[in-house]
Amino acid sequence: MPASASKSTGPGLEYKSYCEDIDFKAEGKQEPNSRSQTVVYHRHNKRWWIRVTFHGNFSSFSSCADPGQIKSKRERRNEFQDFITILDFQSQALLDNTVTELILEESTKATAAIKVHDDPENTNRVIELKNLQLSLREDPLRVIYPPACQFTTFRTIRLAELVQEYEIANGVFRVLHKGNNKSYVLKMVNRPFYQPRDSDVIRQELENLEQFKSIAGIVQPAGAAVLPNPYMTDPQNCYQRYLLEYYSGGTLQHVLKERRVREFCWEQWAVQIGNALDTIHWEKKTLMDLKPSNVVLDEQGNAVLIDISGIGGVTYEWRAPEIQDEISPFDLPFQARRWNDVWAYGAIIKQLASQVEDCPFGRTLKMVADHLTKDIHTKWTLSEAISQLEASVS
Repeated sequence: MPASASKSTGPGLEYKSYCEDIDFKAEGKQEPNSRSQTVVYHRHNKRWWIRVTFHGNFSSFSSCADPGQIKSKRERRNEFQDFITILDFQSQALLDNTVTELILEESTKATAAIKVHDDPENTNRVIELKNLQLSLREDPLRVIYPPACQFTTFRTIRLAELVQEYEIANGVFRVLHKGNNKSYVLKMVNRPFYQPRDSDVIRQELENLEQFKSIAGIVQPAGAAVLPNPYMTDPQNCYQRYLLEYYSGGTLQHVLKERRVREFCWEQWAVQIGNALDTIHWEKKTLMDLKPSNVVLDEQGNAVLIDISGIGGVTYEWRAPEIQDEISPFDLPFQARRWNDVWAYGAIIKQLASQVEDCPFGRTLKMVADHLTKDIHTKWTLSEAISQLEASVS
């Protein structure tokens, strides 16, 4: 499984990721407006994740700054890391089982001195910083892991039982179970370009998977991989779970792109997708990103909906015309979101019909697709479309 790159600084401190403001050069400045370094602090067999963030410009504080000198990012990172090594984390009220953000910024108010370890040989210019305010909070950019106890109906699979085969997308891996020699798809939260909202998407998808268990045409959880939450202060405590599922037939997008529709029992797909979508709508939920790449085929060639969180994203090309300019489509009322799904369903059927329009059912597909993608006031409902398709395919 993928692991985060880290750099050890000796006993007690371990460096993780470094980041900084990237717009300072465009603003004509020599240094970033802010910089952050994530570290893991170890003490007494426990550990704390800490994000040290500095807001401001070092050169404005330092008497030894060279106005003509522009440091490289590597130099700035190393300089900031050297400063972090002398910070006294033991004196801070660090937060357990999460990421503490320790924020340093200039203040005109009288503030308590930042505690550092004595190191007479340290010539780091950051030590000269004066008038700094120190505050602590829970890092809003931390990865949030779904709790292990939240989804107890999923079969537990130990991470050690899985072998990674390849990465399908960011944070999505095809893995092989060493015991039964079956492939699964493992979804991880801690992907490279993580945003806090990703945690909400994963949690919502897990909830939907639990709700739609054993429903035909909707992706099914094969189990949950178990691994420790890296933020736990006491490593012996809680564990987290991650979703596993796999369908071997590939995506409908690939089948359409390669024009292989006739290699399958394609006549059943429109009804299968429609019935699965109707089940989701019946529970007052929507997909909001229904498209060929989110439809996969199982070993028998049946169509299955995946990515069912309903809040993961909305691909512009697969939005209904009436919501294409919406800034917050997930905040729309249920009825508007449902019509968006119905339009996308019609658009999928239209693509399918384009490859089989020389047969009677292909012409039926095109007719149904036209009715589903018409103006919102005149187009068919999902039930009307499914009824017409079922009558034609039987």
